[in-house]
Amino acid sequence: MIIDTHAHVSDVKFDEDRETVIQRAFNSGVDRLIEISCEMHYWDKALELLKRDNIFAAFGIHPVDATHATAIDYSKLETLVQNKKCVAVGEFGLDYHYGASPQNIATQKESLVKQLELATKYKKPVIIHCRDAYDDMIVFLKEYKNIPKGVIHCFSGSLYQSEVFVEMGFMLGIDGPITYKKSDILKQVVLETDISKLLTETDCPYLAPQKYRGKRNEPSYVVEVAKEIAAIKNMSVEEVLQITTQNAVKLFGI
Repeated sequence: MIIDTHAHVSDVKFDEDRETVIQRAFNSGVDRLIEISCEMHYWDKALELLKRDNIFAAFGIHPVDATHATAIDYSKLETLVQNKKCVAVGEFGLDYHYGASPQNIATQKESLVKQLELATKYKKPVIIHCRDAYDDMIVFLKEYKNIPKGVIHCFSGSLYQSEVFVEMGFMLGIDGPITYKKSDILKQVVLETDISKLLTETDCPYLAPQKYRGKRNEPSYVVEVAKEIAAIKNMSVEEVLQITTQNAVKLFGI
């Protein structure tokens, strides 16, 4: 069994062939996928996907969208989180990639707190987005009490930062960049991190593995991530898939 633990199949880039892409994933051995719906305008599309038995979802408000999220949006999010097929809250977190003013950072942190509290209230794991903000995230989480279990999505930080997150109880999401030639730091993180703490993700339609780089990513490509993890850790692909699937089942209860 293979699980893509982080897909955005609701994205507009799949509007022309969404059903074909989903079926291709299932035909290639992907047993289940988790649709990450973190933009308010995609929430209803994600709900439609949940009509399939083997598609689950996480609902959240992405940090880039936090500046225009309203009280009504957070109220709707709370309703969505209670859906029986919602297995996590997210992705949400901190994103400083395009620069962030003090006010923007404050808004992102307020949103982060609201969603951590929501996850705690409904006993859901969290999917944390962190881009160019790892040190800030570590400081924030160290000061936050009762951190829910979860995953640091698409991890791209340092070995030290990975160790801190794992020590806090988080898993690390590994995506297509692990297959890139200039990903030495990430490869070292994967080598040094116990495989019981790793999840395989695509983040499709973004971050296609090297084999498909420059093209739209999709859930069936998650096996390329597993292949690279297997090569780095000197394990069989089958063993990597078995363990990372068990990790996902344990974290998300699917």
